[in-house]
Amino acid sequence: MNDNTEKIKFKLDPFQEEAINELKNGISVVVSAPTGAGKTAIAEFVIEEAIKNDKRAFYTTPLKALSNQKFHDFQKKYGEDRVGIVTGDSSFNRDAQIVVMTTEIYRNMLYGTSLGSVDENLKHLRYLVLDECHYMNDPERGTVWEESIIYSPTNVQIVALSATVANAKELADWISKVHNETKLIESFFRPVPLRFYYFNDKHLYPLLTTDKKLNPQLKSHKDGFKAFKQKFKDRRDNSNEVKTIDIVDELNKRSLLPAIYFVFSRRGCETSMKECQEIGYTLLTETEKKLLASLIQERVKGNEYLSNHKHLGYLHQGMAVHHAGLLPQWKNLIEFLFSKGLIKVVFATETLAAGINMPARTTIISNLGKRGDVGHKDLSSNQFLQMSGRAGRRGMDELGNVVIKETIDHTPAFAAKLAVAPPEPLVSQFTPNYSMVLNLLQNHSMDQIKTLLNRSFGQYLINKDIGMYLSEKEDMGIRSEKLSIYPCPDPNRPGDIAVFRKQDEKIHELKRLMSTLVKQNNPEINDFKKQLSEENNVHQNYPCFTCKSQDHCFRAEKEVRRIDSKLKIIKKYTESQEDYYWGEFLKLTKILTTLGYLVNDVPTEKGILAASLRGQNIVLIAEVLLNCDWTYQGKPLQPALFAGAISGLAIDSIRPRTFSKARPSNAYDQVYSQIHKNVRAISMLQRDNGIEDHVNYISTLAGLMEYWCDEKTKWEDMHTMANLDEGDLVRTGRRTMDLLRHIKNAPYLKQDVLNIAKAAYNLMDKEPIKEVV
Repeated sequence: MNDNTEKIKFKLDPFQEEAINELKNGISVVVSAPTGAGKTAIAEFVIEEAIKNDKRAFYTTPLKALSNQKFHDFQKKYGEDRVGIVTGDSSFNRDAQIVVMTTEIYRNMLYGTSLGSVDENLKHLRYLVLDECHYMNDPERGTVWEESIIYSPTNVQIVALSATVANAKELADWISKVHNETKLIESFFRPVPLRFYYFNDKHLYPLLTTDKKLNPQLKSHKDGFKAFKQKFKDRRDNSNEVKTIDIVDELNKRSLLPAIYFVFSRRGCETSMKECQEIGYTLLTETEKKLLASLIQERVKGNEYLSNHKHLGYLHQGMAVHHAGLLPQWKNLIEFLFSKGLIKVVFATETLAAGINMPARTTIISNLGKRGDVGHKDLSSNQFLQMSGRAGRRGMDELGNVVIKETIDHTPAFAAKLAVAPPEPLVSQFTPNYSMVLNLLQNHSMDQIKTLLNRSFGQYLINKDIGMYLSEKEDMGIRSEKLSIYPCPDPNRPGDIAVFRKQDEKIHELKRLMSTLVKQNNPEINDFKKQLSEENNVHQNYPCFTCKSQDHCFRAEKEVRRIDSKLKIIKKYTESQEDYYWGEFLKLTKILTTLGYLVNDVPTEKGILAASLRGQNIVLIAEVLLNCDWTYQGKPLQPALFAGAISGLAIDSIRPRTFSKARPSNAYDQVYSQIHKNVRAISMLQRDNGIEDHVNYISTLAGLMEYWCDEKTKWEDMHTMANLDEGDLVRTGRRTMDLLRHIKNAPYLKQDVLNIAKAAYNLMDKEPIKEVV
């Protein structure tokens, strides 16, 4: 094979050369650079090194869609025989030199469970590429990246590819501590620079000046938020608000398409696309229209799920929507046509910004705020960077363009602030859970596990905080000691200012009580008067009473008390945070021991069964499988109903106001009652042990999944039975299948349950829910 750099399309940038040189010397790298900067070239270097030296390279991604994309890209580049893929449902050529997978699959390989032994899984592995490593910030899944780094063999070189983050050096330093020597390769240079615009009054204005300040033409918009809102009110009265069609039309006239138009709701995407319908056919040349029609015909022919899609007409106009509610096959078609430059505008939710590789000439951000779980929130700098970073195609565009649409909620000044805001730091999402406990205890001692947990990025960041607090504690302790030993100004009649202060406080409290007693005409007032007189006498004869340095001593003693109070807080915090994750781990082991999954910190048969499962709460799933009666009227439960019942354990949430007209069979009531008995029991046990873990069962779609298992049910029938988008239906079905796959292969489970799970899986396994690589 020729020198690796000859394979790379572009001349290497300095940061790419630096990373490759470190890798040649056997050193791992964290590569932090903007989207589109060329991080993939570094990954391709190690892939080609692996091929050249008869070694293996694993390429991990955060999403199945991205894994599939990389799999096909690498097959074209390196040959089908050299590239494999492992997904939750199947694998293809898994012993190949280059294997693509999600980061979760790689983490599971390190556990050495149903995917095979660790040694066999990692045989000849030389390089591990962690693409989109900034996903460590993901609250739900970020822990997987930390576990993958901690458990990886130290002879494997890590190539961690991340978008620009504020604390990339901390990440590289941490990997050096827990894995092997790792260098940070950082670049802030974008090969395709970004230019920011602000769209209002049917005009496209530059947002920033050359020195990154707000364009003076837009300053009138920030003269006051009330005035800004009044301007909007006036404009609405004149029916002249900013319209999506105006933005797209203007960009088309300026040859700034193709574009990704970010909207923060599925309905908003659909509405925006429909609004642009009247200019749809102006987006494409006649040649492009013919080529697009030909490619659409080629791709949808014979595919019943695509040939009658409701958005087909828009697709022929060069427009599409892209969000999680779409059928995966349809999204694949959109991505393919967009890569050919034939889709001129994609109206997408922000999931596209963090997903597959779909760069455009321009990105449009329709709002600088979005609705979240706790109300409306402004975009973070990282969210803004992710979306704006999709603009600019290397080798095709000299500039990437980011257009911000004017809205009533945000001024141009806020837009300018976001455009120049620095990235946010990575934070740890490391979270011990039942799966981690049971899988680690199959291969490690408690002492070894404690060491592993204390090597997490989360504990690393905590320890840095503790170090700062301890340094502050030391300084404060020295100051407190100096103040405490300050000599009394009057050596002939020395006093203690703390004693004097307490006397004063007692006198004030007696006066307050006496005031209350006077109002009540309480006869005990005379006793309190006597006590007050005695206290005053003691107080006035105390040395500090006449001392001229009284105020100075009061201030010094108050400072000592403040410092001592803060020292107690620091002590309490540092003690609670030292070995924090180990403490959480021990709480989980206690619950698992109580339920019989562990004996003397060794997994029992129940424990090994639970460890083989995958889900939000594997103990709840295992308890349901082991404790429920999977018969009805003396006969085994129907596999279709079993699939419906299991679906409630497979999904962790559903969209608001979801309903299904499909009702489960009568036998479901018995199963539902037993499942909820287990839910309540585990919820109480977790609460009593201070564990906050997902304990939930969602029954809403049980009837729908049972209905899907009927061989007579067609895909279009599913739409009439529930108010779910196609993508949500597919996702629910695939998650149910994934859990059924683990159940049917689970060890130490009764054979009748294994048989029902296998039959249920087979009934579910049909397109479009069936996943095809």
